[in-house]
Amino acid sequence: MVSRVHFLLLASALAVGPSLIGQDPVQESKTVLPVGKPEVGQSLFVEKGCYHCHSAGATKLPDVDLAPRLVIELGGDLHAKWTRDDYARAIMDPNHLVSEDYRIAMMRLGDNFKAENSPMPDFGDLLRVSDLIHLATFLDSLTD
Repeated sequence: MVSRVHFLLLASALAVGPSLIGQDPVQESKTVLPVGKPEVGQSLFVEKGCYHCHSAGATKLPDVDLAPRLVIELGGDLHAKWTRDDYARAIMDPNHLVSEDYRIAMMRLGDNFKAENSPMPDFGDLLRVSDLIHLATFLDSLTD
C-alpha cells in the first residue's frame, strides 16, 4: 500500500500543476494526472463501494440496499469541465468541495458540522496511486 506521504506528494503535484498550466496557454487542456484505464477504474468504483453514494452517468452499477440515501451524481453536464486532476483531488480530499445537495440536506436536518464536511471516507490508506489514476480516468470518461 502507498503511504500517506505518497498521497501528499501527489496532492502537491496536483495543486501546483494547475497554476503552472495557467502560465502556458498551450498547456491549458492538459492535466497533471496520467491517463489510466477506465475499465479498471469502473471495477475499483464498485470494489471500493463508491456506487453506494454515487451514480456514474449511465454506467450500470450493482443495486444498493441502503435506503434512504442521497445519491451524488458524477459525470454528465455537472462535471463537464472537470479534469482527471479534479476527480483525483475530490477523492484524496473530499472536504475541499462538498456537494451542494448534501450541504442543503444536512442544514435542513440541523447538522451544520456535517453540512461543511463530506461524508466520503478518507481513501488515503485504501488506494494506491495507480488506483487513483484509474478511478479518475473512469470518472473523467463519464463526460466524453
